[in-house]
Amino acid sequence: MGQAQSLATEVEIQAEPAAVRSVFMDFPRYKEWSSWTIEPIDAGKKPSDLKVDDKLKVNLKGMAFRPVVTENSADCFSWEGSLYGLFVGKHEFFFRPSKKNPGGTTMVQAESIHGAGAFMMRPQWSFRQQTLDNWDGFFTELKKEVEKSPS
Repeated sequence: MGQAQSLATEVEIQAEPAAVRSVFMDFPRYKEWSSWTIEPIDAGKKPSDLKVDDKLKVNLKGMAFRPVVTENSADCFSWEGSLYGLFVGKHEFFFRPSKKNPGGTTMVQAESIHGAGAFMMRPQWSFRQQTLDNWDGFFTELKKEVEKSPS
């Protein structure tokens, strides 16, 4: 089955967690500012109405898959899915009040990965760094989009 691996990255955003979450959850607008796409399989379902076990179509800049929602709360949005059967993971986005910047948000992106390909997420493998760079790129896009909006 392979060894489990964990990855995480975070960003500080100068806006309240609810404002950051609002931009993050506005999946239809991603095409205006992001290289990622996230959308419900049920085209009539709003992202804010997604519940556990609802299915998504996700493309994280070339990594396309169809995970299921595992949480959709004010503090966390997460899914569980598989990439080509090699990686199975739970991907989480946390929206936390910043301890560094009053009124800001510390947004964390984390994933626990297992499966036959999990070894490629070990720290010495370039695929791990490529994945983290992709996540950081999304965070750069999200931060720019959130901070350009009036609070």
